Amino acid sequence: MPVVCRFTFPEGTDREVMEAHLALAIIATECTFGKPKVRLSAAYCLAKEVPQIVIDVSTEVGEHIAQIFAGLMMHEIGEEAFSVDRIADAS
Repeated sequence: MPVVCRFTFPEGTDREVMEAHLALAIIATECTFGKPKVRLSAAYCLAKEVPQIVIDVSTEVGEHIAQIFAGLMMHEIGEEAFSVDRIADAS
């Protein structure tokens, strides 16, 4: 069953910062699991219209990316500056 974490940021959050921290989280995860496994297991989406990132956390790799990304964003903009919702597919 797919499970995702949806990170929602306030309007005006710098999209380049979000993208850069997601890239760092992916690179850090590659250091742990290896580039091939990350390439095969990771899934994520950056919304165009709203400051939001969705990461598939139904694998250990995805969970790792989400944890690192959350930590980086907490450090960058603060713990209370964004929300994270864990969503499981109900089908």
